[in-house]
Amino acid sequence: MIMSDHNQRRRKTIIKFFFPLYPIKVFRSTKLMFILALLFALRIILQLVSIPIPGFVLSFSVSYTAVMLIGWYFGPVYGLICGAITDTLTYLIFPGGVWYWMYAIQEPIVGMLAGLFASWCAYRKTKDKIKIGVDIAIQQMIFLAFAICSYTVLIMWLSNSATYNTKMYVIYRWIALGLITAFFVLIEVFTFYNVVSNKHNLRRNVTFIYTLILVASCTLLLSFMLGPISSVSYLEYLNSRPPDAWIKFGAVYYLIPRVIVQSIKTPVEALLLTSLVLMLDPTITRVLGNVNNRWENIKA
Repeated sequence: MIMSDHNQRRRKTIIKFFFPLYPIKVFRSTKLMFILALLFALRIILQLVSIPIPGFVLSFSVSYTAVMLIGWYFGPVYGLICGAITDTLTYLIFPGGVWYWMYAIQEPIVGMLAGLFASWCAYRKTKDKIKIGVDIAIQQMIFLAFAICSYTVLIMWLSNSATYNTKMYVIYRWIALGLITAFFVLIEVFTFYNVVSNKHNLRRNVTFIYTLILVASCTLLLSFMLGPISSVSYLEYLNSRPPDAWIKFGAVYYLIPRVIVQSIKTPVEALLLTSLVLMLDPTITRVLGNVNNRWENIKA
């Protein structure tokens, strides 16, 4: 019986990690659907206020914040599904370019990552004694893994695309890599400044650490690692091969402005996400908890 109860608790913990809202019948709640509809609407509104960067296929936008909030409160599985829905809606409302799968998977990935980090963040905050050093160590390991992967992918991509190995091109390649290094340094400084300045509020620090991990991970994965690959693949999909100009200057044209924009955007997006989570937590957590408890009691 003891083992049975233990296994049942472990099974429930696993289900809650991937499905904070369980069973699916909870979505019959009008309050829950209202919250979800608001977050979908926020995604559309934030897309409207994005700022395009002249001369580049690039914009300053925090529209993924809404997708992160969906994943944060609804879990990784629903975050993945809702990310696919929001991507489809924004493509239909704001058509531009040709639909391509490597771009279409980005919002589902964001929603799924948000759910995973949020579930772990919630687990960490249930601890009676929060050891912030553990969370910082987790953050550093994740950033180190992304840093290694980013540099590996970028160096391979930059080397393979260096058909025109001119002196100026070599300089631009090192500028791109140097800017990415500066990005990592900026994120580290931003992390430790916020942790030290709020050292007496451990639960807020835990929330901040995992929202920053989420935002930075999405930037590193989608912009610096998959970004160059997907952009070249998209051009090949349209033209059978990338244009000569892209082969010659693609790394410079793509990476340098993107790293500059992301270095500004990532701290802004992290602060925005943290502020929204801290502001919405009491209300949304109460609503979601009441909905879950009601269905669990009915099931029991």
